[in-house]
Amino acid sequence: MSSRRALIAGGAGAAMLAGLGYRAWDRGVFSSGNGEAFAPWQEWQGHAGEGARRPLHAAILAANAHDSQPWLFAPSGDSITVYADRARNLGAFDPFRREMHLSLGCAIANLQFAAFRRGFTANFRPVNGHLEPSPPTAPVKVADIILREFHNIDTPLDDLYRLADAIPNRHTNRGPYYADRAVAPELLKLISGGYPGARVVLVRDAGARNELGDIVVEATEHIIADKQMASDSARWFRTDGREILEHRDGITMDTAGLSPALAAASKLLPDLGTEQSDKYWLASTRETQVPTASIFGMVLVRDRLDMAQALYAGYAWQMLHLMATVHGIAAQPLNQPMEMMDRNAFLGRPDTIAPTLKKIAGVTDWEATFVFRLGYAEREALPSPRRPLNEVIRTTGFA
Repeated sequence: MSSRRALIAGGAGAAMLAGLGYRAWDRGVFSSGNGEAFAPWQEWQGHAGEGARRPLHAAILAANAHDSQPWLFAPSGDSITVYADRARNLGAFDPFRREMHLSLGCAIANLQFAAFRRGFTANFRPVNGHLEPSPPTAPVKVADIILREFHNIDTPLDDLYRLADAIPNRHTNRGPYYADRAVAPELLKLISGGYPGARVVLVRDAGARNELGDIVVEATEHIIADKQMASDSARWFRTDGREILEHRDGITMDTAGLSPALAAASKLLPDLGTEQSDKYWLASTRETQVPTASIFGMVLVRDRLDMAQALYAGYAWQMLHLMATVHGIAAQPLNQPMEMMDRNAFLGRPDTIAPTLKKIAGVTDWEATFVFRLGYAEREALPSPRRPLNEVIRTTGFA
């Protein structure tokens, strides 16, 4: 009898282990940052003979809001037209599609640096216009890019090549940074200047940093209390391997700032609801991301709802993040204040955030459109999933 019970118990245990193993496989516990959804990170250089398509392999690896990848490209001859794929919007999180245009500016920066690496200039001409609330979902043209072989150029090529070579290594790091390890002043000077169409301000004063950190936390509290914003944000969270492979976009457990052990456990356990996920986001912002930042910064423009200026701001962020990557510095957007500014403007509510950000930045005629943190990370960030290039190339169907 005892041997029979042992056999039954052993069989049950084996079945449980098999079931657990299948769930671990199905949820992607053992494939963090690997697989088809991450292949574009290895293919960023493209191939000889692709013409204007070649730098687009790098463009699709750009930083972008919620990894929504809201871009479409129409290459033709020596030119590329860039479109905003407005169907891939963040809803109430981005009612004016400002962050969408920031994302497109990031893609244009990657495209330009990758083109330089192959001996081409990529002259960028943005479409002028003003961002309006809740625009249609049809794609809209945002920029034209002309590729030309270069012979003489003012910027040292080694600097451009380093930025290009950092493209596959640039990842948003939402985890803890070493709070007691400061970024060297000479690196901060390098990071803070030289951006076309935008201005970067680094917040170094302890009091101003605390004030900005409080604004980030308070904005996060308001966002998760707003059911529409919380719902629209949750649409872009991918919790398992199948979702990642199906969508190839969005925030994953591996890129949310969790420790490897906690990320693995979170994949094995049942999915958290939106409310619980938001509570974790708030706790992570308040207890990890804000207090461990070595330094905060802002990207500013003259008018944050100007289409071209939004592209330039995104370009600045991508360039800054690539420079940081070259020097081993981690970076993360903390855009909650601007997201609440947009939400308040959309709903006709008074804005108290913008004046405070201007005071912290020490400006009167510039507007903050992007807040970020820098530092030395305790652990490396993993890549985010990306859609393959052929899914974002279009040659017909545009108005």
